[in-house]
Amino acid sequence: MPDTNPSLLPADGPAVAVAGTAGPVTERRVRAGGYTTRYLEAGDPTAPVLLLLHDGAWGGSSDVTWGAMIPMFAQHYRVLAPDLLGFGGTDKVAYFDRAPHEFRIEHLAAFLRALAVEEPVHVIGNSFGGTIALRALPEAALPARSVVSIAGGGGPWRTPLSRQLSRWDGSQADIERILRLLVDDFPGFAEQAANRTRWARQPGHFRTMAAIGVTLPEPLKQPRQDSWPAALATTDVPVLLVQGKRDSLLEPGWATHIAAAAPRCEVVDLACKHAPNIDMPHVLLPVLLSFLRRIDRAAAR
Repeated sequence: MPDTNPSLLPADGPAVAVAGTAGPVTERRVRAGGYTTRYLEAGDPTAPVLLLLHDGAWGGSSDVTWGAMIPMFAQHYRVLAPDLLGFGGTDKVAYFDRAPHEFRIEHLAAFLRALAVEEPVHVIGNSFGGTIALRALPEAALPARSVVSIAGGGGPWRTPLSRQLSRWDGSQADIERILRLLVDDFPGFAEQAANRTRWARQPGHFRTMAAIGVTLPEPLKQPRQDSWPAALATTDVPVLLVQGKRDSLLEPGWATHIAAAAPRCEVVDLACKHAPNIDMPHVLLPVLLSFLRRIDRAAAR
């Protein structure tokens, strides 16, 4: 049984240049929900909190997904970017009797409690991280001030091409294949591939990812009841969906299904693939800051 007593681990070192980030960022570890959790932190500790959730592709981590944008956000917010369970420097844990987002949402709630974050936070997630952010809304599982999902639809509306994300042969060349599904070529492509490969080769990551994709025999398959996205009708948290016009991993118009269910939902279309936070951070940043600042101004009234 995991220890549910959260405590900071002795990793409160000075700010360092974390591989894959564009500036000095503090790398820390905390015991959250019984699990050792690696996270990156930047910005004024008294500023509003921005929680960044990374993608779920092979080698996903806080720095490979958000490394270019953390210093940008840190000029305005206290940025917290944890590695999800099973990824990066966080414990390699997976549950197989529940949906992959459920136990990670519980872990993120424990992470915020461990850091004594009680006020509502802005949550931005890319791909699987966006799905987690959205899925946490119906039961207010995370104290969200707003939610932004970049190419994360909550589970449905994935194209057949998205199945190519589920396999990896262990090589950096194959990570590059996966990365090309997420982004266009950009100056940091080689560094991104190398950092993602480094995290993908961490002990336990391959088994965690591969086990989730095991196909059950027909007699063991059970239908799972899911009211998504209708469950979003109960939330009044502002939501922004960022939809890539050239995203081949999600069906065109996926965001309209969510916008029809969520009362306070906006949709922005960008000329990008699946992860503009990696290859187009300077294009994405003003879109996100405009939304966040509008929410902050409304809360200050």
